[in-house]
Amino acid sequence: MLLNTKDKKILKELDNNPKISTSRLAKKVRLSQQVVDYRIKQLQKKGIIKQFGTIINPSVIGYEQYRILFQLKNRSEEEREKLIQYLKNNKQVYWAASTGNKWDLIIVLLVWDYNNLEDFLGNIFKKFPNLMKDYESAYTLYHEFYKHDFLFTNNKTTPPIKTNVANRERKLSLDKTDKKIISLIKNNCRLSSLEISKHCKVNYKTIQNRIKRMEENNFIVGYRMFLKTQKYGYKGFLVFLSFDSYGRDIEKKILAFANSHKDITQATKLFGRWSLLLHLRTKDFSELQNTIIELRNKYPIIGDFEIIPVFKNLYIDLFPIAKT
Repeated sequence: MLLNTKDKKILKELDNNPKISTSRLAKKVRLSQQVVDYRIKQLQKKGIIKQFGTIINPSVIGYEQYRILFQLKNRSEEEREKLIQYLKNNKQVYWAASTGNKWDLIIVLLVWDYNNLEDFLGNIFKKFPNLMKDYESAYTLYHEFYKHDFLFTNNKTTPPIKTNVANRERKLSLDKTDKKIISLIKNNCRLSSLEISKHCKVNYKTIQNRIKRMEENNFIVGYRMFLKTQKYGYKGFLVFLSFDSYGRDIEKKILAFANSHKDITQATKLFGRWSLLLHLRTKDFSELQNTIIELRNKYPIIGDFEIIPVFKNLYIDLFPIAKT
């Protein structure tokens, strides 16, 4: 699907600032507010814009994060659908996607501790004994989100959205109103304080103050537009990298490289067999190969790597904890 010039301008501004007001956005792209509002709704309706997400730092309320890869047995589609529905209903699953090569599925899981992780794995293997074959987990230390520069080549490099997900401080407590606010804005950060206040039945100034408090305490760390890249010919890939030796300075340089590279949309620092996970969007496999070659030539510390194609995003819930 080709994007026309007006839609591309709108998407670029929303990528830079998902919370930008419609009036300000209209001035930037030189269109009327009515036209801008209509085009945003059409981009959502067509599935190009999946959501305007609110990015949280789960460590602030005591959660750790794991990436888990699953290899499934060749069973019926009905069994797989039951598994997907089970993940969607689970209050700990942040993201799930179907993948290729050795691994059929990847999820991001929020847990209190390692015992909580073992409980989750024990339950899922017990519930789906004929479907699960193998798994591999990686503890998440740090996560960065980047702009969609592969679409907007003249974007300037901007600071990433960062979550220190392994630095558990539990310095913030959320009450029912806080959780309600997050559940409302997690998929639509563009909701006004007035709209949120109607759902929460409190004054809009209370909403503004609570969101500000969550931002100041590093619980809400940023806002990001999520796009369905397949709609305009891009394929998703996960690239797991291992390091031959430990080097924090080199690691920082690799993360800076990732932020500046147009095809890389996320980077995650891991603990385990793999040191780093990169999310990429490219039009073909050769572009992906060129990026990996560039990385390995530029940073010889990179040893082994594994490429996993992402076929389909099955589910994303940026704050599953508040699920009823």
